[in-house]
Amino acid sequence: MSAIARNTRNIVTVHTVIAGAIAGMVAGAVMAMYAMLASVTFLHQGFFTPLYGIASPIVGTGAKATSMQQGVYFSLGPALVGLIVHMMWSAVYGVIFALIARAARLRGVQAIVVGLVYGLAVQVVMSVIVLPLVGQGGIVGEIGLPSFTVEHLLFGLTLGLWVALRPQDIASDVPATA
Repeated sequence: MSAIARNTRNIVTVHTVIAGAIAGMVAGAVMAMYAMLASVTFLHQGFFTPLYGIASPIVGTGAKATSMQQGVYFSLGPALVGLIVHMMWSAVYGVIFALIARAARLRGVQAIVVGLVYGLAVQVVMSVIVLPLVGQGGIVGEIGLPSFTVEHLLFGLTLGLWVALRPQDIASDVPATA
């Protein structure tokens, strides 16, 4: 493999990783919007409770508990920590999906279906491994499995739609330019 081909492949991979991180954060924002609306409506918690829950392993459970009791409650520090942590996880999972989509050459409806399955796989990993490791194993019970599942399906759907609508972001090679 020539040096030019290696450099081109590296550029494409970097492009895929960056695009995957961005798509993951967009998918994470969609997921967060649903979680926050679900929290304040049918879960009867506070609007920012999901962000406080995400931040609680780092900042403690005070903001989360207050939000669940008062409903309308905002604390910038815990909300910002929760947002940053959620976006970081979303970016990581977005990169992983981008690399999978690239390797599997996903396109169209297939990308959407795989995205939905991927969202459920992320849910399993978070529920079984990550959340218990950070002391948040009970959070699925607080949210409820149906709502937690919808959150992750929305995450995966958004990633799948991204690949279906922008396949150039995961292309295996760079098109020749004149």
